[in-house]
Amino acid sequence: MNLKHLQCFRMVMLHKTVSKAAEVLNMSQPGVSTMIATLEHQLGFKLFERRSGRLHPTVEARYFSEVAERLLNDVDLANQVASQIRRGKFGAITVATLPGYGLTVLPMAIARMHKRHPDVTFDIQTRSSHMVRNLFPSRQYDIALVEPPVEPSGNTYQSLHLRCVCVVPKDHPLSERGCLSVSDLAAERIVALYNGHSTSRQLASLFAAEGKDWSPLIQTQFFATNCELVEKGVGVSIVDPVTAEHFQSRGLKSIPLEPEVFHEVALLFPTKDKISDLVAEFVEELLEVVSSYQP
Repeated sequence: MNLKHLQCFRMVMLHKTVSKAAEVLNMSQPGVSTMIATLEHQLGFKLFERRSGRLHPTVEARYFSEVAERLLNDVDLANQVASQIRRGKFGAITVATLPGYGLTVLPMAIARMHKRHPDVTFDIQTRSSHMVRNLFPSRQYDIALVEPPVEPSGNTYQSLHLRCVCVVPKDHPLSERGCLSVSDLAAERIVALYNGHSTSRQLASLFAAEGKDWSPLIQTQFFATNCELVEKGVGVSIVDPVTAEHFQSRGLKSIPLEPEVFHEVALLFPTKDKISDLVAEFVEELLEVVSSYQP
């Protein structure tokens, strides 16, 4: 028994004549008859009885047709999905991301991707970098945006360096400045990330070089939290440009720093021999969006 036998059986059940089934299947009538006879022999019971020039299914054929129809529907679905995958119009992509990048960069990249591939589904998971670094080698994610350090572990990663900005309320005295220095920041209440974060280490080094004391008023885990605090008038903060852009609509102003402070992010994705065409295309889309934030 093979799929061709089942397809012949389906058509004869539907049309009740060998001639019509042969026409639909683009086969000869003897060919269809032979297929049905072979299937009956393999199954061990009769499928059709001829009465008044038409074929009438037996009781056994009606029971068997339910199973055969489910199997053929599954094959039809598999062929449809395979066709969509070949044309790059079907698939699912799972992305793990830092909170700030899930607010701006990923929605922008997904929107651009959906113009070409509207049927692609996405699962966006906001996770800490530590969690993603531990789970990515197990292939729970197709793509990940994490902070260093990164161990490739059989995957590919690309480092992205984004120049940080200082965010202040639009009515803040510094809001009209074109650029801010360490001296400007030293006179302000600062909301920063935890001491071990790369941006805080850079700022601490810059403050020390100027003979200033690095003593943030509040320290948090996420740039988005910092922006929320700045919006509420608690202080000013140095954040990545992606998160800063998201908060511009909420009354915050972004001002460049001199000397520069960078936020480094690693984009993790499978190696060339393991990455699907769809994921590879989304990686390129994501890199193009991120490049708009790079100096």
